[in-house]
Amino acid sequence: MTRHIAFFSGDITRSGGTENVSIMIANALVEETTDRISFVSLFEENPEPFFAIDGHIERHTVYPTVTHGIQHYFDTVRRLRALVRQHDIDVLIDIDGILDMYSLPLKRRTGVKVISWEHFNFNQNPGVPYRKLTRRWAARRADAIVTLTEADKRLYESNLKLRCPAVAIPNPMQTVAPAPRYDAESKLIISSGRLTYQKGFDMLVDVAAKVLPQHPDWRWLVLGEGEDREMLERKAAGTDHAGQLVFHGRADNMGDYYRKAAMFVMTSRFEGLPMVLLEAKAYKLPIVSFDCETGPAEIVADGVNGDLTAVGDIDATAAAINRLIDDAERRASYAAHALDGAERFGKAAIIEQWRRLLNDVCK
Repeated sequence: MTRHIAFFSGDITRSGGTENVSIMIANALVEETTDRISFVSLFEENPEPFFAIDGHIERHTVYPTVTHGIQHYFDTVRRLRALVRQHDIDVLIDIDGILDMYSLPLKRRTGVKVISWEHFNFNQNPGVPYRKLTRRWAARRADAIVTLTEADKRLYESNLKLRCPAVAIPNPMQTVAPAPRYDAESKLIISSGRLTYQKGFDMLVDVAAKVLPQHPDWRWLVLGEGEDREMLERKAAGTDHAGQLVFHGRADNMGDYYRKAAMFVMTSRFEGLPMVLLEAKAYKLPIVSFDCETGPAEIVADGVNGDLTAVGDIDATAAAINRLIDDAERRASYAAHALDGAERFGKAAIIEQWRRLLNDVCK
């Protein structure tokens, strides 16, 4: 029997890591299963999704225009219930745990199964303080909870009385074709992600101030959009290396930048399992990253293919980058070992974990 599996998103047309990995999983499922796959967004702000969605995957929206705010809660639940019924959706996969607040009330009257997919970590509640409440609600009412790391799974199991299984399924790492070749002559640092508080680009500007003046022939590109862009550009403009640090905006050809870069730097305050680090790893880039609570330490082998520094430690992070800039052999060694440990992020193995979970949920 064909099942209808719907990935529920705030806006699947966005360019964030959550949207990226959700589309990767959905595209793989529609290729490898007989399930009907779709995306349901609260709204779609962009005419086309940033990441390519397989043409066999349907897209639906709860609202025809951008609609924010808890004040629309009951209307959102009503609209989502009607959509689930209209399209005979069997499973809703909430790709942000906060969306559980809309999907869990549907279980009683529609019979839809709900999988709560946590993309942050248990101790972080970005943007909305009631995220803690939805996690407790999911522990009681969801059909499964998916975390990105074993560490986060343990946080759920030790802090909540779970009435559903918690399963750790990491994000998949893409296979790059043609195979990347590290450019040892590159003098380009790149970083990417949504320009938001979580991603810590304000601290990146501080790090750059301790790196770029010492290396006037190097450039640092920040790729991505977000609400903090104007503030970050003002902050960067007030330095004496403003021309070297560039906020490039949204990039449609990320692979081109990875191939040209000497290293990748991430200064996030918190993460789940950051897709940008998996992408950098796939392109064999040395990585310098804050060692936030979950994610980086499962991707980067410190001192082998990258350097991990304490969250917020501007001096240590700048020192790690300066050391890599000044030591081409170290950069080359990190690049040579970039794929160490990559097997656990293999796409085929991760899709199989999702297939098993969906089979268990739909029994």
